[in-house]
Amino acid sequence: MALSQLEGAGALALMRAVAWHNALARLGYSVPLVVVHDLGCLVAGLGRPASQLRGLGDPEVGEGWRRLLVELADAELVRSQAGWKHRDPMVGVVLARIFSSIVPQLPEEVRVLRPNLLPVDVVQYTRVEPNTAWGRYDQSVATAWLRSMHDHRLLAILEVEQIDLDALRLLGLFRGGEALPGVDLADLYNVIISPSLADVIDFSMELLPSILEVKREAGQQAFSIDGYASIERRGNIDDLVLTQLAYDEDIFERKFIDGELFYFTHEKEHENERRTHQVLVDGSASMRGVREVFARGLALALCKRLAMLGEDVVLRFFDSRLYEGVKVSGTGSAEVPYALQFRAERGRNYARVIRQLNAELGQPRRRDGAALVYLLTHGECQLPPEDVQQLASRAPIYGVYILPGGPLELPYLESLHRIHVIDAEAISHGRRAHKARQIIEDVQTDLQARASGRRVTAGRPGGRRS
Repeated sequence: MALSQLEGAGALALMRAVAWHNALARLGYSVPLVVVHDLGCLVAGLGRPASQLRGLGDPEVGEGWRRLLVELADAELVRSQAGWKHRDPMVGVVLARIFSSIVPQLPEEVRVLRPNLLPVDVVQYTRVEPNTAWGRYDQSVATAWLRSMHDHRLLAILEVEQIDLDALRLLGLFRGGEALPGVDLADLYNVIISPSLADVIDFSMELLPSILEVKREAGQQAFSIDGYASIERRGNIDDLVLTQLAYDEDIFERKFIDGELFYFTHEKEHENERRTHQVLVDGSASMRGVREVFARGLALALCKRLAMLGEDVVLRFFDSRLYEGVKVSGTGSAEVPYALQFRAERGRNYARVIRQLNAELGQPRRRDGAALVYLLTHGECQLPPEDVQQLASRAPIYGVYILPGGPLELPYLESLHRIHVIDAEAISHGRRAHKARQIIEDVQTDLQARASGRRVTAGRPGGRRS
């Protein structure tokens, strides 16, 4: 750290730099802490380049490193750092993207070094004074990195300019604390480096800011006097209904674990019927191009809207089989890399897919409550009518058919609850976000009707063209 050419960074920035260093190590990058600290703090807005040369070491190397930081400070990534949530994993993968072009330029003996994780104990770093520790340790690796960063400065600048800020903003919309729940660093890194995801990211950014304005409201009545208000499945053990103690010990433990015991409560919460929304996206080769962009952007927005309304949501892909999906929460972001990167190369077997879904929903001890199915596919999705009827008897089916080759003529349409046909005009760049919001609003209207006990009217097959 005696080689640092950054001003305004304090102890907190150093501890965050340790977290960034460890994220890089997990991705296979062995980078000196001073390089991670200076560049990471610059990207995250935790410091600024020094106005003049500071620190120890070779003045030529230090001045070259300082000048590079000054150049990078003018990049859009640094100037717009307030527009994305620069959590530690995010900063780590951004740094990995920048360093990926520098590593091949390093000397052989530095390039082959294995990465090591640094301890995260704050006390160990407060006891070290960088200037006095300078002479006790070999600084050749850090010097080699700083020299290579300066000598190949155009590579670093090019990588910074090529980072897709919309991808960072998209992931930053789903802030769930300081971690990214369920997101692997490698998946996050692939989102940052892949230029092929730009169209889906752009469409998602058109939809999500307005979608995320929804807030869930829960009603609750409290009765602090005059006895209990109700008998509920949740409560304190002191309020357990005494007759529940008559169960045998094994049965009592099982019912306790499964949440099947009864409690007297002073509060009664108005709970909605538990529902699980299965959002199924066709991942076959027929969905490449604009179909894929619309389907995945709509799926992300629909899943997030439903999750923020308090619904249980699962995002899944299918081609010749139905894949395991990810559960979508109101604050998590695991579904973003999943929806952006999923690739299926198993052909098509839609009959097998719907039979697999029927088997899952037909299990006798399912605890997911009522199910709703959303099918995002194309106009040639041939499904056995009898299997569709069987599925429709278990769950309402919303069909979204994107860019059919002609009139939508499928033998099972009468079994669907609501149908949306997305034609070429609707999927044009200026109208696609509006049409996607219409689909989401129809879904929300149906949910509100169910909550109020009103009868939900199904859309006429082929009659709902979006």
